[in-house]
Amino acid sequence: MSWGISLIGKAVNVATALDDHSTKLEGQSKVEFDAALPALRTLVLENFGKESYPEPVIRLDASGTGYAREGEQMSRNCTVKIEPFYSKLV
Repeated sequence: MSWGISLIGKAVNVATALDDHSTKLEGQSKVEFDAALPALRTLVLENFGKESYPEPVIRLDASGTGYAREGEQMSRNCTVKIEPFYSKLV
């Protein structure tokens, strides 16, 4: 099966949206996504700004695929791209 997600927003909001996405998946896609979810959340939440640096808006594009045979996970892969934006949103 496969899964994919594309989100734009503040890191904390993207992390919340990742959690929400998990609730909408089923079967092998959910197994694969949920295995990647902790790493995705960690990467997303490491994009931040403090004090004089504004919190960036980020864009996350992630997808994965894999398969299981008789309940055993046989193969998986995942591709993730995270871009921070410090531009002024108008």
